[in-house]
Amino acid sequence: MSRIGKAETLDLKVGHILAGNKGDYLVEEFLGEGSYGKVAKCSKLWSQEYYAVKIMKISRAGRKEFETMKLIQDLDPDENHLIRMYECFTCRSMTCIVYELLKVNVHDFLMNAEQLVRLGFIRVIAQQLLKALKALKSIGVAHCDIKLDNIMFADLDDMNVKLIDFGVAKEAKELSTRTRMQVTQFRAPEVILGLPLDESVDMWALGMVLVCVYCGDYRFTSRTEYETIRAMVQIFGLPDADVLHRANYKADHSPVGPPSAGELKREGSVQSGLGVSRRKVPLWLEPR
Repeated sequence: MSRIGKAETLDLKVGHILAGNKGDYLVEEFLGEGSYGKVAKCSKLWSQEYYAVKIMKISRAGRKEFETMKLIQDLDPDENHLIRMYECFTCRSMTCIVYELLKVNVHDFLMNAEQLVRLGFIRVIAQQLLKALKALKSIGVAHCDIKLDNIMFADLDDMNVKLIDFGVAKEAKELSTRTRMQVTQFRAPEVILGLPLDESVDMWALGMVLVCVYCGDYRFTSRTEYETIRAMVQIFGLPDADVLHRANYKADHSPVGPPSAGELKREGSVQSGLGVSRRKVPLWLEPR
């Protein structure tokens, strides 16, 4: 085991020790990695406790997430189905946030399930996540990135889920029509069209999540905003004229003609979702 302190370069490996404010954490394994950094399963030394430690590559991003988590500390994490944070500390130029260790995210659960999720369980999941959104709205916070990966099971036996990853969460009053958020499959139409935004963007994303769980597939499978908004129009019809009048990006998403260069350029800077091709999806994930 090697100890990582504030004076050392952080090149994390299994067996390294992170020196926290409330104890030291031994890196047991890595659970995931992304543009933000890594998530490691860690055991707290001299105890039988395990945690998920999120290690940020960029301290500013880590500090922002910590500040957001502080906003929701007065909300009961278990009662409101939100992930629990234990502490935040710096290690060299890295920011480490210690969270409770949960079981599996909804995406991985669906990919490994042998049959569709029963409607009764979906109701339970919906009720829990609606409670989470209600709690966040009570303090004026929007999650802004609800998707299958960011919902995890705390207990598989009773389908107890929690909302995780507040890395891009914002206070609702800070949202603007220029805010880019959400992966395409879960992106609210008001985000695509450039309309005024509020916490309702999370409600749309939650609806898309529940459709995925019920059908075993994305409702809107396109990876471009242009095709996504076309699919929405085919189902729901054109937005009202006054809504289109207020939209900043309506020219980019006209129901006729090809997407504009501006739309394609913006789309190129947004992650396209989970990156799983349909041919790699199990047969049970095909539409009913």
